[in-house]
Amino acid sequence: MVPIVLVRGLLRESGHWQDMVDALVDALPELVIITPNVPGNGELYHEPSPTRIEDMLAPVLAQLPNECERYHLVAISMGSMLASHWAHTLPGQVASLTLINPSFSRYSPFWQRINLVALTSVGVASLRGSDAFQKSIIEWTSPASIHQPDVIKHHIRLARNHPVSARNATRQLWAAAHFEGQRIPPPCPTQIIVSTEDKLVDSRCGEAIAQAWQVEIIRFECDAHDLPLAKPHALSRHLLHWLAKIELSVD
Repeated sequence: MVPIVLVRGLLRESGHWQDMVDALVDALPELVIITPNVPGNGELYHEPSPTRIEDMLAPVLAQLPNECERYHLVAISMGSMLASHWAHTLPGQVASLTLINPSFSRYSPFWQRINLVALTSVGVASLRGSDAFQKSIIEWTSPASIHQPDVIKHHIRLARNHPVSARNATRQLWAAAHFEGQRIPPPCPTQIIVSTEDKLVDSRCGEAIAQAWQVEIIRFECDAHDLPLAKPHALSRHLLHWLAKIELSVD
């Protein structure tokens, strides 16, 4: 199978894909999975985050292996903006595009793109320290995970090893807020996946993109914005089945 590139969103890094990576590899051990970071996150936490989504692409491309030519892109939230730009800018590199709980300013008002109550709650939690900040993010992005100590410990450890600065968090939020999105879909097979009860981003944002682009939409009955964290196995099963159909049609 063509390698899969997993692209994370605002304040998140490659390590936040761990449950999803484990589920994918359990299902298909030979699968090649690549998890790059945008500047300011993960191992690149010391670098300044671009203030434009478009400027995040080159640093991500620099993390890809030289021997690969095409990829299945799977992205969530702000990562969906970057992946969409990638698919439109370099269509020859992208075999398929999966956007999880995306939102573009072209199609949705800001009050649907971000729950302002959640944003305020997370901001207040940040004043109590990094650990409280991470717990608040989990509470709003994957409510069920707040009762899983191993998940909390993993997220706190990532934040301690790769702390995202307040400056970079602000720059990423600015970039995401101002990303318009494209009027037409990319030329590759594309699907939009939404959590119907998403507590952070209204699922109507993803619905609006799918309707405008006339592409397939998949709905998970879930309240988690971070669907890969909340339902890694169900999401992996769907993704691999969808990708297998794509590759079979190409063959």
